[in-house]
Amino acid sequence: MRSNRLGLSVLLVATSLVWAARAPVDRSWRSLGMGSAGVASVDDLDAVHLNPAGLALIGTKGTCKPLDTIGYPRDSYDIALLKLGVDPSLDNFWSLLHFWDRYHKTIDSAKQDPLKLVENQKLLDDLYRFDRKPLPVNVSLDAGAAFQNWGGAVWSQSEAALQLDHGSITPKASIDVTTTWAVEAATAQAFLDNRLSLGFGYRVVARSKESREYDVVELKSEGSSAPVKILRSTTSKLRKSSDWGHGFDLGALWFQTPALRLGGSFRDVGMKLDDQLVTPNLSLGAAWSPKVLQTNGTWSRRVNFGVALEDLLYDTLGYKPLSKFNFGFEASQTLVPKVLKMGISGGLKGGYPSFLVSTTLLRFLQLEFLTYAEETGYFTGDRESRIWMGRMGFGL
Repeated sequence: MRSNRLGLSVLLVATSLVWAARAPVDRSWRSLGMGSAGVASVDDLDAVHLNPAGLALIGTKGTCKPLDTIGYPRDSYDIALLKLGVDPSLDNFWSLLHFWDRYHKTIDSAKQDPLKLVENQKLLDDLYRFDRKPLPVNVSLDAGAAFQNWGGAVWSQSEAALQLDHGSITPKASIDVTTTWAVEAATAQAFLDNRLSLGFGYRVVARSKESREYDVVELKSEGSSAPVKILRSTTSKLRKSSDWGHGFDLGALWFQTPALRLGGSFRDVGMKLDDQLVTPNLSLGAAWSPKVLQTNGTWSRRVNFGVALEDLLYDTLGYKPLSKFNFGFEASQTLVPKVLKMGISGGLKGGYPSFLVSTTLLRFLQLEFLTYAEETGYFTGDRESRIWMGRMGFGL
């Protein structure tokens, strides 16, 4: 027994040394809205990202006996022609806008003599609030299609972070842009009278970074073209990059009862990025869909409750175990048949609240608002990084 414990300890230590990086992941908005607890409830395009076994749940009535038994509404397909999401980092945005409104004339007047900036002590004092503090803006693009047992997606995430520096002589500013592109494909198959679903996925990821430094006057003259130029440069590097990460996903769903399903996924297995092996994302969870709340008729309604343990193998920061425990709910209701559908979800992700509200018009136009938080400190509850995102999408 003692030797077994010693062997297990050695294995865990070796695992933490070999797996040192985290893979870039596409935001599963539906799951994030319910506290990132959707590993067992995905039954749409998000299954490609989160749990490929969920592709077996897509289809018309009669193709999934457990869900049809409780009257659970399902789509025969899910196609996203294009979805554009933006996180403007609202708190930082308003603070920076106020700073610019107060001092843009001073900065303009310093074009001929930059040392005038140093003479304005009030400007320098206010600038200290942003000194070396990244001010990020996140942009995401998504497209893909999912049918019963098959799905694929292309997605991109870009973060442009402005960082101001008090400077030794005159104020400086730097812009850091990180761009990620990914292509995914997945398939699934149901067994045992549709009670068990197994899925397999494959993902290719490329990531590039670019940084440039300006003095404040130079950045003023560059204007909004500065981040655009850097973004073009990072995109060009992606085309030339030889460091593309390749990994595969495994997923499973089991219907304990028609209303209760258990699920798990093991993602980014074997992926290597930036000369480091990526820590696979192991997630386990359960979803409960009360029969009394489901309707798959003209006025369709879907309600799910979920719990999940997320990213179980990643422990670099030594977070408390409960920080990996997520739970939440989601509900969608047809308000006008074939015209308007509304959705709402909420939950706790690692102890931080999350919330999503969505509107679908004529099935073609979708508007979503999402907020959730990530832990960016050195321990659980140390520092919350709150994300506020809006997204507009076109699909079928």
